[in-house]
Amino acid sequence: MQVSVPYGHLSLSVDIPEHVSAEVVSSKGWQTASQHDLVKDAFERPINIPKLSKLARGKRRIVIVTCDKTRSMPSEITLPFILEELKAAEVDKASVTVLIATGLHKGETLDDLKEKVGGKLLEGLEVNIHDSDDQDQLASLGNLRSGTPLSLNKAIVESDLVVVESVVEPHFFAGFTGGSKMILPGVAGTDTILRNHGWNNIDDPRSRYGIIENPVREDANEALRYLKNVFALNLALDSRKRIVFASSGDISASFTAAAEEVVRHSKVRVPVRPDVVITTNGGYPLDRNLYQCVKGVAVPEEIIHGKSRIIMAGECSDGIAHQGFLELLHAGTPSEIYQKIKSSSIPVRDQWQVQVLCRILRQNPVWFVTRKELGSEIESAHLHYASTIEEALESAELTRGERLLVVPEGPAMILQTA
Repeated sequence: MQVSVPYGHLSLSVDIPEHVSAEVVSSKGWQTASQHDLVKDAFERPINIPKLSKLARGKRRIVIVTCDKTRSMPSEITLPFILEELKAAEVDKASVTVLIATGLHKGETLDDLKEKVGGKLLEGLEVNIHDSDDQDQLASLGNLRSGTPLSLNKAIVESDLVVVESVVEPHFFAGFTGGSKMILPGVAGTDTILRNHGWNNIDDPRSRYGIIENPVREDANEALRYLKNVFALNLALDSRKRIVFASSGDISASFTAAAEEVVRHSKVRVPVRPDVVITTNGGYPLDRNLYQCVKGVAVPEEIIHGKSRIIMAGECSDGIAHQGFLELLHAGTPSEIYQKIKSSSIPVRDQWQVQVLCRILRQNPVWFVTRKELGSEIESAHLHYASTIEEALESAELTRGERLLVVPEGPAMILQTA
């Protein structure tokens, strides 16, 4: 059997040995519809609040919060609809700011946004890139109920209306991307993000793929109370990164509607725990770097057994991307690192990604298929480097009669045992 899996902008093909029991899992097919029609219908029927064109009338300061380059947000389709709604409300473009929600991600540029939406569409709009370390950008708002100190980008705190556009996909510790996650961590301060991503929140059994209510999301939802008015557009995408579902209106209600739709299409029950799993990060842009690819590694965590092996394929066109992530992984064995993070009272950057990876590596080895020039760094991160999936299967000693599970869509899937 030959199977193809996403890898960067392209794909990798692998010949599955005949002597193993292999299964390929994928999301249920979505009903095809015009992407533009789906977005248009969502704006016509917002959930729980008025239409954006009505809500924006008379507002003098409006901020549009959008995703950074690691997300597949189709802003070239959605942003024109948002701007049209604002135009219908007689809002001047000079009153509108586009804010890129980077969280702790670094390296975002205006060119990245122009590449996604086209430079012409941005003409007349102020565009700012959130920097969680820039105190001049931040407003301190006290503590959340969890004790997390809250600081958010001043632009959204001082805005009369915040318009959020996001893609709702399964997420390995926030349950799902999108919705309030665009605010925290998206446009929050560094200390806020570090505390929200602390050991206890990440270690909570609810902080897993496909769980809507969890401590990470609770902080983000509470942070919404500090904003005057919020209108959201939440999308679901298929494996081709096409819009297949859209909901708008109240940020929490529209997020939940999208998340529930994603669950219906992406949750798969695996009857028998596999011996080997081939997974991905769903290709570009999520597989741009090793840091992001921990998400793909974590996809089968809930359905593997103690001796399972994981094979992860990701192009990592941007390399490691987070040097701090790699440095943390150099601090000992996976078990030692895991315990160090657990015992530390002060969270540090990237520890959540390391925490999840080491949680898995303590008992399940991972083979990472990527570009040869990254081989030594992959090995230094306690992963086994392989140049092809076939090489990884051979090195993982896949034997006759073992069960192999292939998950081409990676983090787009929610896997559960039967």
